[in-house]
Amino acid sequence: MIPNIELAIIPTNSIQEGDRIREDYGNIKELVMSFQKDGVISPLAVRKSESGDGYTLLAGGRRLRAAKEAKLDSLPVRIYPGKLSELEIKSIELAENIYRKDLTWHERIALDKEIYELQIKIYGEKISTSPDAPGISKRDVAELIGRSPTAFVQDLVMAKAVEAFPELKKCKSKDEARKLLEKMTFNLKTRELVEQLQANQGTKSIDVIRKKLCDSYFVGDFFDHIGQLPSNSIDLIELDPPYSIGLESIKKFRSMQEEHMEGYNEVLPDAYPEFMLKVLMQCYRVMKQDSWLICWFGPTWFDRVKSWIKTSLLDVGEVPAIWLKGKEEDGSGTFQTNTPKWYLGNSYEHFFYARKGDPQIIKQGRANSFLFPGVPHGRKFHPAERPINMIQEVLSTFAQPGSTILVPFLGSGNTILAASNLLMTAFGYELTQEYKDKFIVRVHEAEPGQYRSY
Repeated sequence: MIPNIELAIIPTNSIQEGDRIREDYGNIKELVMSFQKDGVISPLAVRKSESGDGYTLLAGGRRLRAAKEAKLDSLPVRIYPGKLSELEIKSIELAENIYRKDLTWHERIALDKEIYELQIKIYGEKISTSPDAPGISKRDVAELIGRSPTAFVQDLVMAKAVEAFPELKKCKSKDEARKLLEKMTFNLKTRELVEQLQANQGTKSIDVIRKKLCDSYFVGDFFDHIGQLPSNSIDLIELDPPYSIGLESIKKFRSMQEEHMEGYNEVLPDAYPEFMLKVLMQCYRVMKQDSWLICWFGPTWFDRVKSWIKTSLLDVGEVPAIWLKGKEEDGSGTFQTNTPKWYLGNSYEHFFYARKGDPQIIKQGRANSFLFPGVPHGRKFHPAERPINMIQEVLSTFAQPGSTILVPFLGSGNTILAASNLLMTAFGYELTQEYKDKFIVRVHEAEPGQYRSY
């Protein structure tokens, strides 16, 4: 049974420090001033002396020393029975650490777990829900240390997760760690599902098609792979490079897409010109004599992207095409803006369409605007994901069935699915295995030729 603990206020001079007290308590001046102003809020832990004369301190030596310097006549205490085992004394000392102010969130939950496990060693685990049942439960321990039972159980789960995944300690708070754990758990389940799908791959035509789509998504660096492609082999390139606009630092963006940001790769502004020219030169090399390049870009780079495209020897018009994300006539909807009190929400994105040689637009006379809603938030797994429906329309505007499409930066892989709907072949590269795993799951979610974002 849990020892009968009595809360009381006793004379300060009735507490003996005993032999278990550390010698160095550091600078306690601030604590002394706090006690002089507000008194002692957290009770010390003591037990009655075997002689019955006074009390022996179990935990709270620093507070006792500060209280004496503050000349406090009495102190709040929790009085434990005189006879305690070594495990019980250790449990009391651990519980006393809860009152430290310098504990990090992961140190605190690790302490909760240690206290709980020690209590189970002492009293055994309570099996029955009866109040008089022997042993101790999570609820009992939570009440013992003044915690909400629900929060205490959640912290025990998180403490075990931190032991399994030490990288969680890098999170600034429990809430941040919980979100990261949910993401990691989801990714692990996705990986398990992918392995199951691959292990059960059949030999029917639909299985062969799906495998080909999955194999079109290569995990690796574009620059490491592009040299292996023969020159003059690609009908259309959809180039969706990092925008170099600091997405990772935009608070609004992070709050909307936080679970997707890890694995997203940006390029610093100083390195961006060299990066883009290198990409475009390689794209020009592998493009067929009469072929198209679609180049998405951030608005701050408008003129420079156009000049880089021209430098790479491609012909490009002065006016880009745009993807309009909204469909409401009054322009209402959910769009991205850091400061809505000053700036309207961004409801469109640009892309230049550039040509090598003399290719022909398939849908001649079509407007240069593409009106399609964005990918629903619950469906999106990449921060820069564009809807399959819209990509399919762009591809069919510039390329015919049977065309070969290169996507240097695959992201979600939706261009592969859009191309497959049009009987085109698309492939490309992405640095993150996580995105490919989710792409593989998406490939198996629908029938080939019928992929949609909504």
